[in-house]
Amino acid sequence: MKKNLIFAAFLLLIMLLTLDAQAGYYEQGSRYYVYRNYVKAREMFQKAVETSNDGNAYYFLGEIEKNEKNFEKAVEYYQLAVKGRINRKYYKLAYWNVIVLTEQTGDYTGMVKFCRELYERTGDQGAKTKVESVINKFLWTDNEEAKQSYNRGIELKKAENFEEADSAFREAVSRESSFLAPRFELGLSELRHGRGGDALRYFGQVADRIPFYGEVHLLMGDIYFQREAYRDAAFHFERAMETSFLDKSSRYLVFIKSATARYNTRDFEKAREHLVSALKQNAASREALLMLSAIDISEQNYREALSSLEKARKIDPDDTEVIFQIGSIHYRLGDARHTAEFDRLFDLTGDESEIPQKYYRAFEILAKHHFVAKNYARADKILRVLPEGSRTYEQNLMRARTSYELGDYEEAIRRFERLSPGGDEDRYILCLAYAKTGHTERARGILSGLASSETYRARAKKEPVLSKILAQIEEEAKAKAGETRN
Repeated sequence: MKKNLIFAAFLLLIMLLTLDAQAGYYEQGSRYYVYRNYVKAREMFQKAVETSNDGNAYYFLGEIEKNEKNFEKAVEYYQLAVKGRINRKYYKLAYWNVIVLTEQTGDYTGMVKFCRELYERTGDQGAKTKVESVINKFLWTDNEEAKQSYNRGIELKKAENFEEADSAFREAVSRESSFLAPRFELGLSELRHGRGGDALRYFGQVADRIPFYGEVHLLMGDIYFQREAYRDAAFHFERAMETSFLDKSSRYLVFIKSATARYNTRDFEKAREHLVSALKQNAASREALLMLSAIDISEQNYREALSSLEKARKIDPDDTEVIFQIGSIHYRLGDARHTAEFDRLFDLTGDESEIPQKYYRAFEILAKHHFVAKNYARADKILRVLPEGSRTYEQNLMRARTSYELGDYEEAIRRFERLSPGGDEDRYILCLAYAKTGHTERARGILSGLASSETYRARAKKEPVLSKILAQIEEEAKAKAGETRN
């Protein structure tokens, strides 16, 4: 027992010494850094990050590399710093160091991404202002005459004198072809007039020179999206998400549009990624949940699809699209619960003047269920909503049968006669309908053809309206047979 206690104490001592050493690496590195002994400081900070995710140590590793002009390595360390445990002071400094270094090296797109990230995480308005100033630098020109034409165009635009404003903007471009600000304004003008192709031309010229201009990418993404050019739309929306300063609702909309574009190009993996991001912005997004379920259905992940659809149902229990999809999955899986879902769908939409065509198959399945269950009134009500011109032979036959079962024999006759049923069972039902409505000769004509079947002969004998007709048919057959023998 005493040996065990000694061993446990020894282990505890080792652990404490290890923790002290780990905790000391950063402090030792800091002391070496103060005295500019970067070799030893780097060694200690690297040990600190190896033993724990020390963001402060990563920050000073970045500082060392920056001081030694290893800017690319410095940026790498600063990026690691903001992902680790780091003091608030060093957190913002790490971001600003990355922003300054990426700008110095001409990586403006990288700079804008970090500015956007800093703004979103801390609300630092300076990051947003920084991007705006860089974009303006690229948009503007030193040509005074071109600037005068542009400014005149802006004043005319404010006065809603759009034609003259456009002329002024074109004049500015003619005076300085690299002047992008008037090209942007001309793109907006073309878009306002519904000329998306011309707008794309102007915006594209701006985006080529300023690929980190998020607003231009948003505008181009929307134009391509409306034109159903989904691959191009996805490209620009994704660039916009990397470079735009968007509020929560705007970011959600861009994620949804990006997901839709990726879905339509069958890039389900990327679409799913955007939908997950959209749900982080808006957990109650019906659109995102439905699209996620559609992706899972396409990939035959039915259980996952049901999970998304059930979340959507909680948002709106009467959402007919959600009910339809849940019912369809249950039907595909052979789950009897599809009936309840399709019944609910019919109750919500059956009285509408325009029913989505994709619901027709669900209603046909539902009608068959109720017909087999002898719920003839329900089956008939469902069948009535299916458009007359698009009904299948089987659907019309079912309507004829339900009319008979509901006692509407004249309607049953009308429907059967339009179909000219070839099956013995349907001909027998029509025969009964004729007999019950006094059309004896018609009934007799059908029954004569069925009398050779022992099954239908036995059934006819049990039907009062057919037994007499059958007896006459049999007597006539016997008399004819006797005449033949004589």
